Amino acid sequence: MNEIKSYLLNFIWEGKNSQDFEKWLYNQESGKFEKLLGEENYVELISYDIRNKTIEQIKRHIKQVFPKILINEFETSFKEKEKMIKGVCIKNEALNYGGKDIRNWDVTVGETYEFLIINTGLKKGNHFALANYSDRENNFRPSGYIPMELFDIELNNISDLYHRIVNAKKEMTIEPKSWSEKVYVPIISFWEDFYDDVENAVNTYYDTIEKLGIKNVW
Repeated sequence: MNEIKSYLLNFIWEGKNSQDFEKWLYNQESGKFEKLLGEENYVELISYDIRNKTIEQIKRHIKQVFPKILINEFETSFKEKEKMIKGVCIKNEALNYGGKDIRNWDVTVGETYEFLIINTGLKKGNHFALANYSDRENNFRPSGYIPMELFDIELNNISDLYHRIVNAKKEMTIEPKSWSEKVYVPIISFWEDFYDDVENAVNTYYDTIEKLGIKNVW
């Protein structure tokens, strides 16, 4: 039964082949599956027509038949896989980049955000630190830079997928290593390539955020 749970967890997290899942599903002992999910949920899963369904549709259906206790267990496992920098929005208004006007930065108080880049020690403008997050409402693309003061961000245990770069002005950038010039070979630069839809940059971006655990897993 633990093998079934482990397989389902990994499939929801990173599965990409529906045919492999279908073969695996029909080769499992029904008794173990029923004990894990309950008879009714198992029947609903096994009778689901996987053909012509997307991976996300299949994963969504699997999650719909999970009993609550299994959902809680899986959510704990997913959190352990996350390696991104996270922070909770504590306010949505702050000074603009320049001038003395206060603006609403279009973030939601109480919501958790997943950060891609953080710049601190900045010498120009109204803000000492700016942050850039993965925008779930825009296909996980990067947001614009917004004041870090809007969030409560944990920076003590940063994943080794990120690195810190300090320039001559003592300004520090925290970003994924894979986007740096030491790793990514650009046509112009990583971000210019990304916004120009250069395939290598786009693939590097989405591969990186997937490794960070930024994805719809539940």
